[in-house]
Amino acid sequence: MYDFLRFFPENLPDLGFKSYVFMLEKPEGCGIIVRADSPKELRKKLRGVRKRAIVGVIGSEAVCREAVMRRRVDVILDWDDRELDYATLKLAAEKDVAIELGLSKFLRTEGYKRMHLFEKLRQEIRVIRKFDVPFIVTSAAENFYELRTRKQVETFFSFFGAEIPKARFYAERLVRRYFDENYIMDGFEIEPYSNLDVV
Repeated sequence: MYDFLRFFPENLPDLGFKSYVFMLEKPEGCGIIVRADSPKELRKKLRGVRKRAIVGVIGSEAVCREAVMRRRVDVILDWDDRELDYATLKLAAEKDVAIELGLSKFLRTEGYKRMHLFEKLRQEIRVIRKFDVPFIVTSAAENFYELRTRKQVETFFSFFGAEIPKARFYAERLVRRYFDENYIMDGFEIEPYSNLDVV
């Protein structure tokens, strides 16, 4: 399983993940964050993304709805005030755009706001399961103190009903799409040539 981070740490301890995807606003990592305040601004910023990298979007509900319709967008990133409606999640399933479920926002909040986030997560997971929406579970850590082990991340989301094997599959597929030369599409990849004698 891969973890999607919002910062580039100097010394990263072994937390049980296969590898990490660094989602940064600067095109330095293997992922790029596109923040937009309106669908028009999103379209303009997506035209400027040239590097071959995983593209994640952060924005309002209208921006997220527009993002799932854009071919260049790979994942709708999680943040404290993200709002995804039923139609956006259904459209994400049709357009094969992954939805990130991040742990860090629960660490930054407390009290009633955290309870509200728990309820929103439960509803999102229910719709994700209903429409078989691609999703990934991550720590979504913005600093060193928000890092968690793979087991902690998976246990937290499985408690709310997330199907962890599917989350692992979608994360692996998303990373392979950009960084595995042999991957073409699901179930179709280039096998390495072996020098066998054919009789």
